[in-house]
Amino acid sequence: METETTFRLRRAVDAWLTDVQRRGAQLYARNECGDVQYLSFEGRAHVCYNVDLDYTLGEIKLQITDPARSVTGRETIGFTEHNLHALAKRIAPLKEGEACIPVSLLVRLSLLCHAYQRLVADFDKARRIHTSTQTVQAIQRDVDALLTAEEQPGENA
Repeated sequence: METETTFRLRRAVDAWLTDVQRRGAQLYARNECGDVQYLSFEGRAHVCYNVDLDYTLGEIKLQITDPARSVTGRETIGFTEHNLHALAKRIAPLKEGEACIPVSLLVRLSLLCHAYQRLVADFDKARRIHTSTQTVQAIQRDVDALLTAEEQPGENA
């Protein structure tokens, strides 16, 4: 039977996984056996983090492999929400309130802005009115500024 602490920690881990991935770390393995979750991430500079979350012992075991060094670091810390948050910052450091956004999502957002502008233009043409899409144009300019020329959607998108 799952204790209240374990239930609370599992919910915290779900939020933590989202946070770590939103920060830009790549989750490439996730397994669970008994009351232990095994996670593998690739963080900044291709540093690999193997994280064992032990709900029974209440500890987090880390194995950190940095390709720039020949040493593999190992640590054990307490399994708390505070330590999970600190670990997320360590795996993928970002300023508070910022997130890494996948390029594919930026491209979709740019396409959506472009499609909305075309839809409004077609509506205006049919109704013989003029509606401003300056806000959407500004959003699209901001999004496009984050994309390389190859990633930006074409004019015929």
